Amino acid sequence: MRAPKLSRADRRKAIVDTAASLFAEVGFRGGTTRELAKRVGVTEPVLYEHFQTKSDLYAAIIEDSGRQDFDTGRQILEQKAAAGDPADFFTTLATLIAEYQAGNPNYLRLILFSALEKHELAGLCFERHAKVIHQIVTAFIKRQIALGVFRKVDAPLAARSFMGMVMHYMIFDQHFGFKLVRSTRKRAIGSMVDIFLNGLKNV
Repeated sequence: MRAPKLSRADRRKAIVDTAASLFAEVGFRGGTTRELAKRVGVTEPVLYEHFQTKSDLYAAIIEDSGRQDFDTGRQILEQKAAAGDPADFFTTLATLIAEYQAGNPNYLRLILFSALEKHELAGLCFERHAKVIHQIVTAFIKRQIALGVFRKVDAPLAARSFMGMVMHYMIFDQHFGFKLVRSTRKRAIGSMVDIFLNGLKNV
């Protein structure tokens, strides 16, 4: 029995999802349009009907890689920032980072490949995801410094330090399988938040 014909939107999604899996598996240099077309079950010209250039495809991968999760997470984080509770804000931030990485396992592999291969996707990711969150966290830290809650520190560096701590935990826990911290993810996040906030406390 012949498989039902995909709509244009469904075929586009199939191409993007398959491309993300392929590039996460073999890198951008190893992932050819021929192999991508084969995995999707179409011809190469069909790929170009949806994406005229590889840059268009790379941008679509970033847009579709958990975009809804990212937008929802950003809105939640902005609400927590407005509420002004440091422990709640950083616990939420760490939880969102961990859940995003766990729910989009190919995403970090794509970013690592793009950085190692000096690929344009790294810049797209930074501008559309990492930079946005970093700005929210930096602004929150600056606000807490102005209120006298945090001592004076380099706010952008502090934001990067906390985000990096959580990312390091997730990389080793999820992608390398090294359980460097023998506790649940929730308890690990609680410890990271406690360590970070005690370091910033204005005493």
